[in-house]
Amino acid sequence: MLINGRSIAAGSRLKAGICIVGTGMGAISVARKLVDAGADILFIEAGPLTAGRRDVAPLRIEETGRPFRLPRSRGLEVGGGTAFWHGVCAPLDEIDFERRDWVPHSGWPIGRGDMEEPYRQAWDFLCGGDHGALGGSGAVKDGLRQLPSAADVFEDKVYQFRSPPFRGKDKILAWSGQDHIRCVTDAVALQLSGDGWGVVRELVVGSAGRTFTVEAQAFIIAAGALETPRLLLNSSMGPESRLGRDTWWLGRNLIDHPAAYVSQVLFGKRVPGHLFSGFDIGADMHGLPGFVFAPEMQRRHALLNHTLFIRPGLNAHKVPNRELMSFLGVRGVRDLRPTHVKAMLTAPYIRWRVLHQRLRLDSWTAYGDLFFMTEQAPNPDSRVELSATRKDAYGYPVARVNWQLSRDEIEGFGRALALAMESFSRHPEIHSVRKDGIGDWLDSVCSAAHHLGTARMASSPRDGVVDPNLKVFGAANVWICDGSVFPTAGSVNPSLTICALGHRLGSHLLDSQKWLYS
Repeated sequence: MLINGRSIAAGSRLKAGICIVGTGMGAISVARKLVDAGADILFIEAGPLTAGRRDVAPLRIEETGRPFRLPRSRGLEVGGGTAFWHGVCAPLDEIDFERRDWVPHSGWPIGRGDMEEPYRQAWDFLCGGDHGALGGSGAVKDGLRQLPSAADVFEDKVYQFRSPPFRGKDKILAWSGQDHIRCVTDAVALQLSGDGWGVVRELVVGSAGRTFTVEAQAFIIAAGALETPRLLLNSSMGPESRLGRDTWWLGRNLIDHPAAYVSQVLFGKRVPGHLFSGFDIGADMHGLPGFVFAPEMQRRHALLNHTLFIRPGLNAHKVPNRELMSFLGVRGVRDLRPTHVKAMLTAPYIRWRVLHQRLRLDSWTAYGDLFFMTEQAPNPDSRVELSATRKDAYGYPVARVNWQLSRDEIEGFGRALALAMESFSRHPEIHSVRKDGIGDWLDSVCSAAHHLGTARMASSPRDGVVDPNLKVFGAANVWICDGSVFPTAGSVNPSLTICALGHRLGSHLLDSQKWLYS
């Protein structure tokens, strides 16, 4: 059943076996097995069924750090971020799970081996079958053979995507036709409360200026790395709650994938531009070729795990980064803003890229613009906390977001960029390179809308917020399943990993929490 929260009377009490806060990738993924098991599930979604361009966002933040520089950095509607996700899938690398001596606070409490089966399940869920996502397929290798080879400091990595991409909204709507599944829209989760012994009994929810309560046996928080810590921090204020009190890390370590075009290569001959935008694999799947620094290079030069994409260039001019990145999340005409229209009218590169992407035109070019999606190191000073001055319509503090890039990260990317350009300069298929400075990158870098890390997974509350099974330390019946649980980010779109963690949590709950179904 789909319920608009505005229709729920003030003071009402809804009851459910499991309450899931959010309807994005983590929420849908953990719910998959729970729905099949017949669990009584109630989703709480802050946004409407579909958000309009002129809609007032139901959740506001106070930004005090580096701006995200994106008109849309999170999905506030049914389906969450899946509503404008481009469908790119790739697993984290083995080195991403490891403790790296040159990366403070690195290391997951689980290894890549623990994720193999969840990754397989996630791939099947998002893409429908095994298309060689984890091991490479013949079609992937054939596609790579058509492209210039990787530089000697890089390894090939293929990011696969489905067309059209998975949309969580479709799944939620299908589930809502079942008697034991409800989804309440236009409803903001405000505060959890319990008995003082770690058992949470209820969630206060706000809609249309009034509040109601959800009682449940278990709560799964999948509100994203900006709102999940806000909810838990607001919940820790009451004398009966221990949420957030057992760990120093709650809200800290806000990481993203700083992204920007910087520098360019000129090939010795023209190459098919469409290959860089994605080659066909089959069954509606496409491969997007990328490069990552080889693990031995990361270790030798103390580098984070950055990804590089070579995108077809129009000419020798620099890419208008800010204008181009503003198109992230644009799904069609209804998402266009006046700034997008202006960019298409005034910037030849933007016009060319939009036509190239939408019409999949055949083109040949000798220019390769370098697009880096960089890994951030864990940084406790980059954080989400509660605002001291701004409150929402229900009197609760909003999230105060202080996203930071540290000096070490900036200098480290400078080393990585120099290493890449030096390697490209001796590449046999590259005629010349244009080396941009680190200042060019800093002036244009923005968020990739991959908010992560603020409720990190760890073996103990000394190092994180949730345990390896995603249960909140100090809570008996609260789990977190979204990007906030990432200890480190790697440099891939996190959706496949969030989906895999959701499947892993769903299996864990079915195996170990029988009381949820009694």
